[in-house]
Amino acid sequence: MRCLEESFLDRQFVYLTIHKNGRAVGLAVVTQEHFDLGIFLPDKATRICEHLRKIVPGLMTLRLAMVGTFETTKKHWWFNEHDLSEEQFVDHLLKAAETAFPSAKLLIVRDFMAGNVEDQALERTFLKRGFRSVSNLPLATIRLDGLNLGQHFARLKSKSKTTIRKALRAMEKKQLRLARVSEFRDLIDECYPLYLQVHQHAVEFKRAPIPKRFFHSFADQLSNKSSILTVRDEKGHLLAFMLTGTSESVNSPFLIGMDYSYSRELPLYYVLLWNEIAYAADRGCREVDMGVTSYFVKQTMGASLEQMDMAIRTQPRWLRPLVNPLLPLLSEKQPQKRRLFRQPETEES
Repeated sequence: MRCLEESFLDRQFVYLTIHKNGRAVGLAVVTQEHFDLGIFLPDKATRICEHLRKIVPGLMTLRLAMVGTFETTKKHWWFNEHDLSEEQFVDHLLKAAETAFPSAKLLIVRDFMAGNVEDQALERTFLKRGFRSVSNLPLATIRLDGLNLGQHFARLKSKSKTTIRKALRAMEKKQLRLARVSEFRDLIDECYPLYLQVHQHAVEFKRAPIPKRFFHSFADQLSNKSSILTVRDEKGHLLAFMLTGTSESVNSPFLIGMDYSYSRELPLYYVLLWNEIAYAADRGCREVDMGVTSYFVKQTMGASLEQMDMAIRTQPRWLRPLVNPLLPLLSEKQPQKRRLFRQPETEES
């Protein structure tokens, strides 16, 4: 959160802490920003909108409050159920959001994990207070739970194995060089243009680009828990990279950059993701958190998709009868779930 605060200077961050008898019994992070609706317009219309904003500041923007951020997933809150009921916690949270951001037009609470009993109970409490449930993009995760890379590979279905072998052979044929760099500050200027290429090609999840200062902040604040995996050709030219955060239990490759003039002929994304799985297995991580989007490739690697929901409400009370019934239309289209692992009786390992 510190890295995000230092990077998104126009975004406001508020941290709710609920105390009881001197102990923290509830926490949440709430943000507000002027959300740019222009990112959903065609490129030509977006450029026109940018010119018009010089005359009409705030054109095609929405004052949006959110429990959470666009860059993070899963629950952005915690409360001790022995000290607070769902109703009490939700009431405290809503009061804090309305007090901090009284001009917000929309409030989003994210993310409720499908199948999680506590999450579902809390979501129902928000729905009782006039929110609507909206489907977010699912989270792609690989559960290793002690498996090494060979064991994980062995459980994949045959078609996935063939795809991965083909990608790794193409890497060797082209003499691509991979390197993981922990002290990566000097690489940021080289990496950032490749990140922008990926951002500009995004289809499933559109948002404003993450500023370059985020990379610098990440390198400074989390130097012992982060790294950049690079792919270079035989001449040393940077073709792709992956920015990753790693804890004792989770490896999270979450920002990627690629030179699209090479990615059409080289399976760069497959190579990066497979090497991140290998890194996680070597470190003994139980899980690889692959984030959202690009689900076909991630499922090929063995990632399952965890459904996430959000609760959304229009903040001006007079607008709720008109707008709230339309909010479920904001649900993200869910990707097709594929079979991940082999069937022992029909497939060879």
